[in-house]
Amino acid sequence: MDGRLAGKTALVTGAGKGIGRATALALAREGANVVITSRTKSDLDTLAAEIDALGAKALVVPADVSNEADVDRLAQDSFAAFGQVDILVNNAGVGKNGTVSTLTTADYDWIMNTNMRSTWLCTKAFMPPMIERKNGSIIFVSSVAGLNGLPNEPIYCATKFAQMGFAQAIDYEAYPNNVKVSVVAPGGTNTNYGFYNGTRTPGDPMLEEFHESEDVAEAVVFAATQPPKSRVFMVWMRPMNESLGAGSGVHFKGAAK
Repeated sequence: MDGRLAGKTALVTGAGKGIGRATALALAREGANVVITSRTKSDLDTLAAEIDALGAKALVVPADVSNEADVDRLAQDSFAAFGQVDILVNNAGVGKNGTVSTLTTADYDWIMNTNMRSTWLCTKAFMPPMIERKNGSIIFVSSVAGLNGLPNEPIYCATKFAQMGFAQAIDYEAYPNNVKVSVVAPGGTNTNYGFYNGTRTPGDPMLEEFHESEDVAEAVVFAATQPPKSRVFMVWMRPMNESLGAGSGVHFKGAAK
C-alpha cells in the first residue's frame, strides 16, 4: 500500500471511538498497519473492517491499558504480528467535571489511571525497542487542559499536565536515539467525551463548532510524518470558537478534549 507511512506499524490506544478511531483510520490511509486497542471488542472489530478496506492491516487487541498485564499482552501480540511498532499513539483518556468538594478519590484513581498510568505503561512497553533500533515516534494526544488549568476539571487537568511533563522528560532520552516525541493538545472536540458523565449533551449545537475528531487525527499524522531530521514537539490546537486564553474553557461545558 502506498502512502507516507507505508511499511510502518502504528499502535493507537483508545481506538474504539472518537479521536482514537479517527487517528487509526488516518494512519491507515497513509499506508500504516495499525494495532488498535480499547476495552470494547465490538468497536474494534468494526474499525478493523474499515482499516482492511483501505488496504492496510489491522490487529485487534482488546485491553485495559491501565492494567500492566493487559499492556504486556498488547506488546506481545503486536510484536508477534508485526515485529515492531514504529508509532505509538497514547490516546486513551477519560474525564469528569466537578470540584474538589464533589469529585471523589475513586474519580481521581479512575481518571489518573486511565490517562496517565496507561501512558506510562504503554511508553515503557514500546519506547525501549524504539531506542534500541534508533527509530520511532511516540505521540501523546493530550489537551489544552495540560497547558492551562481550567475550572471544574481539577483531576483531568492534573492528568494532562502530568502527560505534558512526562513527554518533555522522556524527550531527553528519546531524541539522541532518533526517537521523536510529540504532543497534540486540542481544545474542544466533538466527541462522546462527557456524554457519560453529564458534562455534554448529544446533539448540543455547541459541539458543531468544536474540532472534529478527524481534525485532531490530521495533527497526529502531521507529527508522524515529519522529515527525518525534524520533529514537532507540540501541536497546540483550538477550534475557531475558543480563544487561546486560560479561561476560555469556562464558557463551554467540557471544553477540553
